[in-house]
Amino acid sequence: MKRSLFALLAATVASAASPVVDNQNLLESKVDSINAKRGVEIGGSIRGVAEASYFDTDQDAHVAKMMPDVEKDEFVTADLDFHFRPYESVRANATLRLEAGMQEYFASAAKSISVAWINVEGNIGKSFYWIVGDFRQQYTPLTLFLPSVDIMYEPLVFERQRHMAQKSQFIEGNQRNLQGVNLQFRTMPNANIGEIRAEALMARLNRTAVLDFSGAEGNIMTNTPVSGASQASNMDKWLAAGNFEILPMNRNLYAGATGMFIFDDEESFSYTERHPGGNRLEDYVREPINPYDMDAQQTMVVSGRVGGDIAGFLGNKNLTLDAVAEIAMSNDKVYTHTPTYQTDEAGNVVLDAEGAPVRGEDIVEDSKDAGIAILATVNAGYKANSWGVNLVANVIRNDSAWFNNAAQSPSFFAQRILNSDLDGNTVKFGVNSPLYSTFGALYSFAPKFSPVSRLLGTDDGAFDGVGQSESYNIANYNKNSWTTNVYGRSQLVLLEKLMDPSLQMALPNGLATSNRVGGQGTLTANFKEFAEVQGLVTVLSQVSPVLGFSSVKFMEYGGGAKADIFKAIGFSKPLELSGSYKHSERKAELEGGAGTGELKSDFINAGFYAQYLPRLGVTAGLQMVNTEYNDVQAALSGLVVPMLKSKQMQWMVGLDYAIEKNAWLAINFGIISVTNEYNSSALVAAAAAGEPVQTGTVAGGVYNIPDYYDVSKDKSGKYKNEFTQTIIEASLNVEF
Repeated sequence: MKRSLFALLAATVASAASPVVDNQNLLESKVDSINAKRGVEIGGSIRGVAEASYFDTDQDAHVAKMMPDVEKDEFVTADLDFHFRPYESVRANATLRLEAGMQEYFASAAKSISVAWINVEGNIGKSFYWIVGDFRQQYTPLTLFLPSVDIMYEPLVFERQRHMAQKSQFIEGNQRNLQGVNLQFRTMPNANIGEIRAEALMARLNRTAVLDFSGAEGNIMTNTPVSGASQASNMDKWLAAGNFEILPMNRNLYAGATGMFIFDDEESFSYTERHPGGNRLEDYVREPINPYDMDAQQTMVVSGRVGGDIAGFLGNKNLTLDAVAEIAMSNDKVYTHTPTYQTDEAGNVVLDAEGAPVRGEDIVEDSKDAGIAILATVNAGYKANSWGVNLVANVIRNDSAWFNNAAQSPSFFAQRILNSDLDGNTVKFGVNSPLYSTFGALYSFAPKFSPVSRLLGTDDGAFDGVGQSESYNIANYNKNSWTTNVYGRSQLVLLEKLMDPSLQMALPNGLATSNRVGGQGTLTANFKEFAEVQGLVTVLSQVSPVLGFSSVKFMEYGGGAKADIFKAIGFSKPLELSGSYKHSERKAELEGGAGTGELKSDFINAGFYAQYLPRLGVTAGLQMVNTEYNDVQAALSGLVVPMLKSKQMQWMVGLDYAIEKNAWLAINFGIISVTNEYNSSALVAAAAAGEPVQTGTVAGGVYNIPDYYDVSKDKSGKYKNEFTQTIIEASLNVEF
């Protein structure tokens, strides 16, 4: 870690010693020469991270702990973008990704080269554009979209970490990463007819793939035999879409329509061979690649929308006033499975060796489920010479049958990142893991993490049996909470159960979240270029409460501000202060007045950034998340030991050398501290009855408290788990 820090410091000194302007001119001249003579453009990004996380808790006797309490991740990634132009109307693009794990730098397996992005694109005339290969596309929040999380006035020191984590997954805003063919047509005959846009695409969303159910890659919950737990696919999944838009009256009116068909190619249904129950002593048997998700998706989505720019008609450049209303309809094929059981000649149910009935083939019936989603958006504001104000309001009405996974699949899936070896058996439970923190999931990532054996051994026995983890194989995997995957229906249901309530409570699947009705609004005001204030409110409820509830309501409200103090008094260097607060809550009324489950969460941000020399600066950030569950909500969680309260705090300070927004070298130090309080009365009662109490394991069913819990010391039935993670981080990010 020290060597990495010194290396990055040396890079800073070298950069500071070079005349920046001369280097920039030299680079520009080289690029111009290449473009003119060879038709080649080169760009890309270089990212390097050296991060160490030191786990500590006063509740664990370290002499009894087997797993390491220090995790170090050091890696460098270089994405080189090559743009070739053999002809004026044809271009080829490729991104070459070079990765090196610095901890094992001299091992060839620690370095890799891959083509992470490749396509060929071109145009015919000035109106028609085509692309084959990798591409990004978004239409509207109800059709084709990548929902994300929004953190109001996020401190710069944390924003940079999230930027790198998302970029490592090739995430660009709300665009979906697709692979296939994309065709676009644009024309504007005259001002009255306006602009006409026609688009069509065909892309594969998932391919037939055999994935290890016990591996971290491709599984939402490893070693869990339930629908949605694995992304292993029996069939290829495709998206066919067409989009048409017209903007008449000099683009001041708007009308559009989109048609989409998401389907599994049943002709591609494939099988594999596995040992029954994972027992290597048993002969191989032929079975579907994913026996827990056998149904083929067939989803049709049709959307229509109209809108207008009133400010454009008035010709007032200071006024903003436009509105768009969209209605989308989905028709999804759903399946009903009725189990059957094998019988003998006498008609008796056949039992296995453990006395359980042997299942036969399910009776499968399908039907069409039609749903409707409505979204109306108003954007109103006014901008004067020195101030401005703007309001964005959304009205939402999505019924419970509405389904479109191309718009509902979120980009953030909360996962355990830092010090994951400590709770390896329970990492797969995400927010319910004993050592989970929102901040670790949001900001930390490791492109190639190498876990250790649960026995800390190096022989064959250490990597088999109890040496393995319930959450991943002892093999390299990518730890990152950000993704552009398109999930299936069962996977989305499981993801909603594993959402982080401080980030995804009201709209876990974005504006396309099903079973929501209500509205949200964001009001922003600014003064010149150095001060901004924002407020938000969201009020939603479920259209059709799920079984057992009479109503489920959601509310979010908050506000924040940022200001550049130095700019306000005329200094050229920035001194930026920012802060925000957001409150989220959910109330679920049980049928028959049996009670109300309440879940409340508060998210606080405070940030500081100042430059004291031409490019040297100081960053600091503070974040706090407080979450509370009342007794009814705790009981509804279904956990043996439900959580009652959670308090999380993260602070970080650092020095940086910043050339521009996405080019920096930073060295940071911070601490994450977490206090979780649980209702452990069930464990206390079990111990009093002489029953064994297992913790930190999946088999014991008590996976949300750590394995250092000692029931003999729990007298009150309320257990408090406290731990900290001290983080030392050096990061280099250059985008060119």
